[in-house]
Amino acid sequence: MVLPQGLLHFGLNSGNTTAVAFASFSSQNPGVQITSFALFKNDFPTELVAKTTFLDKEQIKKLKGLLGGTN
Repeated sequence: MVLPQGLLHFGLNSGNTTAVAFASFSSQNPGVQITSFALFKNDFPTELVAKTTFLDKEQIKKLKGLLGGTN
């Protein structure tokens, strides 16, 4: 799996065995990503964020409004 630089991501082991993952960065300083901004200061559909965070849609809309997100 190759992930574009700067994107929030997660993995899920759907099998019955232990998963192994390797991560590599293009420098010694991979940077910082603030999770609140990554989830709520964007134009992701509210339904997608609801499935990812298990928050209700009204709470997500409130957080998007506070942090400058849309949708």
